[in-house]
Amino acid sequence: MKAMLLASAKIGKTHGVNGYLRLFSLSGEYSHLKKLTSCSVVTKEGRELFLDVDSILVSEGMFLIRFCGYESPEKARALSQGILYIPRDKAPKLKKGEYYVADLYNMEVLVEGNRVGVVEDTWEGAQALMLSVRKDSDQKVYVVPNLPVYVSSIDVDSNTLVLEAPYLLE
Repeated sequence: MKAMLLASAKIGKTHGVNGYLRLFSLSGEYSHLKKLTSCSVVTKEGRELFLDVDSILVSEGMFLIRFCGYESPEKARALSQGILYIPRDKAPKLKKGEYYVADLYNMEVLVEGNRVGVVEDTWEGAQALMLSVRKDSDQKVYVVPNLPVYVSSIDVDSNTLVLEAPYLLE
């Protein structure tokens, strides 16, 4: 099942005296964030807040956002280090063959057409996105680099990926 909300940006430190916060896009794209009117923020403590966007601006190469009710640096600081989530339909449109990292979660892992496990987690490795795969047969977790030599096909519609290197699950 596709995630309805997608992690889109990391919230940085406050900037100035009017409650603005620095925003760092997780995809490197900012155009979709300029149109935000509301979003969900998960604070560093794990609280989920649904917030209205008061103002967005770009200043000195920084992308800045201010939320309604957080118009002072003291209040805004509570959101620093949080993650901003947006509805899937507000995220950048994908090109053919592209997918969101969120789509990999709970994806079935296939070897020669047979399910062997499921993707439980991801994280950025030095050279690739790393997939944490729980193998069905022994319930152990294995690490698979998301590189074409190891993963040949990711199909979001069928919720499957093909593992070309089954020895990584040994």
